Amino acid sequence: MTPERRKLKRAHLIQRIRTVERMQSALAASEAEATRTRLLGVAERTRSLAAHYAHREGDLVGADLRSGKAMRDQLQKLTELSAKQAEEAEAQSQARREVLAQSDMRLRKAKESTRDLVRTIIAGLEKG
Repeated sequence: MTPERRKLKRAHLIQRIRTVERMQSALAASEAEATRTRLLGVAERTRSLAAHYAHREGDLVGADLRSGKAMRDQLQKLTELSAKQAEEAEAQSQARREVLAQSDMRLRKAKESTRDLVRTIIAGLEKG
């Protein structure tokens, strides 16, 4: 096998590796975004439920008042937790998008490198 052929074969291999890497990054970014969206929905529903219990009026007996306060307190804690998880998911999603952008750049570079190598080989063949 000629050196040019080996170089071209290696360039194609690198390009295939970068393509797979990009696909894996895209999948991870998509999953992170889905998790973020799901957690934002949970946080919003929890906030809504907490607001409902916070504005609840007309409790007639002390037991209702105590259970309502306990529910509000638990919902407040749950709201804070779900908001924190949504923020963490946002950070994770952003990190995955950055990895995807980097793998896109590496794939583009691999394709350009392969094209340049092919041009060089063709130019060498035309001269020879």
